[in-house]
Amino acid sequence: MFKRKGAVVRTKKYGKLIRISVIFAVIAIAAGLIAYGWQQYEEEKYPEGTEMDYSLPNAFLSFARLINDFITQNQQEEEPSEISESKVEEEKDNVIIVGSSEPEISGENLQETEPEEPEIRGGIVPEKDNAGFYSFKDSLFVGDYFLSQVHSLGYFERSKFAYTTDLDMNTMLTKKVLKLNDEYVTLADFAASYKDIEAVYIVISAESISWMDVPTFVKKYTAFLDEIVESFPKAHIYVQSILPINEEKAAKRGYTVTNEAIGKINGYIFDYAEENNIWILDMASAFADKEGKLPEEFTTNGIRFEKDTYEIWSNYIVTHKAH
Repeated sequence: MFKRKGAVVRTKKYGKLIRISVIFAVIAIAAGLIAYGWQQYEEEKYPEGTEMDYSLPNAFLSFARLINDFITQNQQEEEPSEISESKVEEEKDNVIIVGSSEPEISGENLQETEPEEPEIRGGIVPEKDNAGFYSFKDSLFVGDYFLSQVHSLGYFERSKFAYTTDLDMNTMLTKKVLKLNDEYVTLADFAASYKDIEAVYIVISAESISWMDVPTFVKKYTAFLDEIVESFPKAHIYVQSILPINEEKAAKRGYTVTNEAIGKINGYIFDYAEENNIWILDMASAFADKEGKLPEEFTTNGIRFEKDTYEIWSNYIVTHKAH
């Protein structure tokens, strides 16, 4: 009786082993067929005549990589879609394409990116649509007595101003007449104290020439411009042509400057402006008569404007804005 029971137990064990063996055999055959099919699929991707490795282990490895790639792809699709642009770009840079027909990219094959063309600055500003006074709220006007009248009459009231009424170009660079933080500084230093300036307008009148000869005036004027450009490297710099005068009226007041000298000075200043990316406001023609001089009704003393004449000047500024 006991022998029979032991035989039954052994029979059950053998039956279990047989079933497990059959299952393994089915799995092995199925895996082999799948691996073989996968190997045939891989072969189709290669050109004719390519030597292939038909070993079963390699086929199993290829199949395993396929399953792994499939699982990984599904996991990535389930991740949140909110990925920063920097991360996306980083992932793109790290992608390696296997078997691609595209040429390998190396440092030698990379073409240098063409540098961006520099912003065009400088030259004579053409007439444009009226920009309006508000568009000059981040502009700074720097100059002599001429600007004191512009300011007092209320033109460009939202703009900033730096000017002096008792200097000519001979002393403009050196004489400290403007108070800043409890001490007196030069006009250029005072102008440099303004921050976040988008454009600087240099406005010098014939009154600042006075007795000076052309070479001396040009030398000092360009030195003054150098300081302004250095103080505002990112701003648009505008230089206004020195306006013509009425020589007859000016002579009666003791002024020795002439329109001929003014013309020569403007020529030098314009050359300097073009070489240094400075905008030119060539407005002399807006105030000159057919003889090239300032009409008598435009001026009080041959150089200084009548109040109504500043309207012509301000209109020129708002219709000649380059930036």
